[in-house]
Amino acid sequence: MKTPRLLFWLVLFLAAVGHAHAQLSVDCSIKRRLFLAHEPIIATVTVTNLTGRDIVLEDTPEMQWFGFQVNGTGERIFPPRNPNYSLDPIEIKAGEQKRRSVNLNELYEIGDYGIYRIRASIFFGEINKFFSSRQSSIEVTDGQLLWTKIVGVPGGTGDGGLRKFSLLAHQQSDFRMLYVRVEDHDNGTVFCTQEIGRMIEGQPPTAEFDLGNNLYILHLIGQREYLLTKVGINGEFLGGTRYTAPKSRPYFRRLADGKVQIVGARKEASVAQGAPAGEPATKLSARPPGLPKN
Repeated sequence: MKTPRLLFWLVLFLAAVGHAHAQLSVDCSIKRRLFLAHEPIIATVTVTNLTGRDIVLEDTPEMQWFGFQVNGTGERIFPPRNPNYSLDPIEIKAGEQKRRSVNLNELYEIGDYGIYRIRASIFFGEINKFFSSRQSSIEVTDGQLLWTKIVGVPGGTGDGGLRKFSLLAHQQSDFRMLYVRVEDHDNGTVFCTQEIGRMIEGQPPTAEFDLGNNLYILHLIGQREYLLTKVGINGEFLGGTRYTAPKSRPYFRRLADGKVQIVGARKEASVAQGAPAGEPATKLSARPPGLPKN
């Protein structure tokens, strides 16, 4: 049986790890400091083997080899959602680096507004020692509500409940970014908070639902350039397309069969999930590779 939940993370928090004679080098990179509540927080962990020999990192009966220290206000410790998660062993050859990206928002309850301090910690069971990264700080806030609407879940596609769709603006460094959030209207479960792309001031986004209550979002991302994003009833990313409108602002027209048509713009190219729109955007994928498995 693994060390009890709180004791394990207290041990991890108190573990003293030196950098001068480290046998493993651990780096944790988070690209931004400001995040919108419930959006993916992607941390990339790099482990470098400085032991001079090939090693295997693996769980022991007492400790998991891969984890994070997450602290909030007042030194509050955030344990993982599942304290007994496991990750497959990993072999690292002498001098080799291994890199993993994880969504911290899936592993830890980082939904409240505030500042969080984060370290990645690797346990090397062979010498019974933790090696940790330097501390990174992030702040979780909420954005400016631009638009919201509640719609029903069509029969055969879900639980028959209600979904609340919202468009929010969030300032990131020099750019104002557009987000879409989908949540259960009755119990508040958030299905997604997705970054769509950079917003251009002076022209708000427009939105329209099709017959299946999938949301179409059209917003300006550059000079006479627009991005159409389609989001499903449960927050699924259903595609993105770039359009140009050289003469006037395009608009939606809902056809008799429930389909949504864009009027006044020319289709240019499809945009893959997580691809940049106006400026590089955070990946929309909710579960990047390398994530500990429950």
